[in-house]
Amino acid sequence: MYTPISVGARIPVLFVLSLAMVASGAAWAEQDADVEQRLRNELVAVMTELVQGGSLDADSSLSVETPARRVADLGLLVDSAHAGADGLRVVGVTPGGFAERIGLRTGDRLVAVNGRSLDDAAGPATLRSYVDSLPDGSVLAFYVRRDGAMQTVSGAMRSVDLPPMRLTVGEGEPRPAAPAVGADDAAASGGCGRISDFDVAPRQQNLHGARIIAIDGRAPGPTNARSFRVDAGRHVVKVAEAIESRYISFGNRARHSGLSERQYRTITVDVAPDTTVLIAARLNEESRNDPSAYWDAVAWKEKREPCR
Repeated sequence: MYTPISVGARIPVLFVLSLAMVASGAAWAEQDADVEQRLRNELVAVMTELVQGGSLDADSSLSVETPARRVADLGLLVDSAHAGADGLRVVGVTPGGFAERIGLRTGDRLVAVNGRSLDDAAGPATLRSYVDSLPDGSVLAFYVRRDGAMQTVSGAMRSVDLPPMRLTVGEGEPRPAAPAVGADDAAASGGCGRISDFDVAPRQQNLHGARIIAIDGRAPGPTNARSFRVDAGRHVVKVAEAIESRYISFGNRARHSGLSERQYRTITVDVAPDTTVLIAARLNEESRNDPSAYWDAVAWKEKREPCR
């Protein structure tokens, strides 16, 4: 499996590109008469792969939405299936992208970035989470093995602000979801909002990445989404932390021992209409050494944005 390193996006890079083109298609059409056909070709390729893989069928109907967000796309494709002691093998770079501009090439092996090791099976996740935590303009220095020799290539990372995106697949309305706990509250308040674990939390406030496991007792979807549409009203959110290991003072065995409920936190969130509530993991400095109390789930920010 190949992994596109596009921070803030956890779905195949072709799909991300297609969504971005949907969001700004009208503007692109004025600049490029072929944009509609390009978009159709890319969507056909993505949908063919999903249907052949069993993720979708001919009767599928779904809608994918994401709020406005900032992403740092390195323009870099690595072989995550064979990540190990030799580092991450670069299998492709985007023409004109960050990786190509700083001199990375297909066939390079990424051993470390800014002193953080990438030479193990967790290398792809380490690279994504680390870059995700950096502010725009940060310098990335890659320690690279090329043609048997080691060298360093570096450059300043640039983020891109993406508008809200929406993609609908199939005819008619998406398949209805089961009614959620809190539906009475939603009916009373009207409208909809979103709950998101997209990680833009400020580390200087001890806020870190988190993952939404369930909303009102049900796993949200789609799997790769980071923002989930809900009825306006009160919701119960089950959360897992995604704090980078460098912030934790004990090993992963103690941190992730078993699959017990102590790994999760549950919070109640009130979602106003046309509002996105951002979820994060707050690192508790005073309990940093306690595997059972080192973090809490928090709703740390609300953003006003249309929900349709």
